[in-house]
Amino acid sequence: MKNKLFIILLLFLTNCGYSAIYKNTKSNDLMINIIGMQGDAEINNLINDELKLNSNKESNNKFDLNINTIFEKKIISKNTSGAAKSFQLTTKVEFTIITKDKKEKILFVEKFNIENDPDSFEQRRYENTIKRNFANSIREKLILKLSSFK
Repeated sequence: MKNKLFIILLLFLTNCGYSAIYKNTKSNDLMINIIGMQGDAEINNLINDELKLNSNKESNNKFDLNINTIFEKKIISKNTSGAAKSFQLTTKVEFTIITKDKKEKILFVEKFNIENDPDSFEQRRYENTIKRNFANSIREKLILKLSSFK
């Protein structure tokens, strides 16, 4: 009985139609050249490092990018004594993509709410982790967008 259940379960799981979203993107077939960066230096450096990993110097698909970033940390709630209880971290990144055929602007926005930690070192470390995640997410979205340019 257990063998029959296992076989039926196996058949359903192998034919569920799942396919990875990023499977068909050819991220290593792009030459990304950053020609300018304005705004938040930390976010810019994180995005620059992420994009260097996906740039192929020998690719024929060349993209020049200008990056303009804004990072905001807003208080969204306070406790009864008026101290910040939670924050919203927002990163807005505008890419100006320049190819030999056209020039296009794209805006990506990432938001995340966090609770205030009384330990300021841990709070800062957590915010840095979120910034790295923002940079990774924005890179993935940009690579998908650039892949559709071809």
